[in-house]
Amino acid sequence: MAASQLLWGKYLQFDRDGEAVLLDPVSLESVYLDRGEVTDLSAVPPTATHTALTELGFVSDGPRTDGRAALRNRLARLGLDATPLRISGLRIVLTDKCNMACDYCFVKTNTGKPDMTEQEVATGLAYLFETNAGHDQVSIQWFGGEPTIRFDLMQYGDELADRLAAQHRVQSIRRTVVTNGARHTDAMVKHFARYQYGVGVSIDGPPAINSANRLLLGGQPADDRIRRNVRRLLETDGVHVGCNLTPTSANIGQLADTVRWIIDELGLTFIYTNTPIPTGGRWRVSGAALAKELYEARMVALGRGAMMFSVLDRAFQALDRRHPMLFDHMQSDQTLNAALLPGDRLSLCDINFDEPAFLRSIDELKAKPELLRSIAKTIAPIPACGTCPALAICGGPSRNEQLLIGGSEPDPEMCAFYQNTVEIALWDNTGVQ
Repeated sequence: MAASQLLWGKYLQFDRDGEAVLLDPVSLESVYLDRGEVTDLSAVPPTATHTALTELGFVSDGPRTDGRAALRNRLARLGLDATPLRISGLRIVLTDKCNMACDYCFVKTNTGKPDMTEQEVATGLAYLFETNAGHDQVSIQWFGGEPTIRFDLMQYGDELADRLAAQHRVQSIRRTVVTNGARHTDAMVKHFARYQYGVGVSIDGPPAINSANRLLLGGQPADDRIRRNVRRLLETDGVHVGCNLTPTSANIGQLADTVRWIIDELGLTFIYTNTPIPTGGRWRVSGAALAKELYEARMVALGRGAMMFSVLDRAFQALDRRHPMLFDHMQSDQTLNAALLPGDRLSLCDINFDEPAFLRSIDELKAKPELLRSIAKTIAPIPACGTCPALAICGGPSRNEQLLIGGSEPDPEMCAFYQNTVEIALWDNTGVQ
């Protein structure tokens, strides 16, 4: 990437081939400088460039405020708080049984633990709809293990959800399922269509890539079966099919080609790329390389009329709107997606089902809604965050990330990822004046 430096103790200056982009990491204002303006900026002020920058809000004088304090002040002015207002969506973990053994999965599968019961599904859904009475929408995502193993519970839950929505005046339900795509019956496909499901099929690329990490329990690949089921879903009216793509050691280095294959060969035009989870205490991919590859894959998708979403989009959205995008634990409306677990328990982090700090009973949350505060991330927890270009986009590690890495110090690869995403977005002219 291009070189960067701190200008006037406040702004990040990214230099490339004699040109530059200035970024205010707190306000997220940015401005492009051509070669002549970069030269003019280094001259004794006031120059025409200094004057123009002042008019745009980039001033050389004034106090050099601490970046972390400045960000917290801006969040307060915008009325943005890290504490969720309520739980508006549930990832319902029906079972830990799975017909595949993916070696990077953050879920402990096939442990022999009991599946969720109808009563537990009912208790969780009742809590969700009571909490959101009168609101426009709730979301339900069926999850596992492989959730279709308990298709009976999905059927029961969807029928009950419709009745609860009418009872509590909730206008709509967004239903999704995360599946490996290896076991879809005709009844399942009809059910998905009836309820306008979003079906996220987990695929990491062509067979040679996908089977590197994703095999059936017997050790065989399931690619042909998955491909047939994807085709069935695409041919069914009312089903919205997408791909959940996980960057792994098998596809890093060829994510753009992987996305091209998913679009051209599978026909999937909605791709969601998972963010690395440091389940082993650290990131296992290069943050800088991942940022570059996600951008290249994003351009491949856009060039084919497809949509690819990843954490990279946080930088593009933040710079385009000049608005902080650092609350990765919440939805944009400041509500929370939580995981419903067997035993009438909720995990306030929907990608960590075991950490005691996140686990609450439904009765606890009913009695003390303020317990939602425990998932709130600490904004910019270390001094180095104050001069980071991703200050208002990353904002520091999430509570889950902190617990997995064992401290408030971010993983260096996470920092590299966010810093590079900001620079990529700036040189893509996102929000630049």
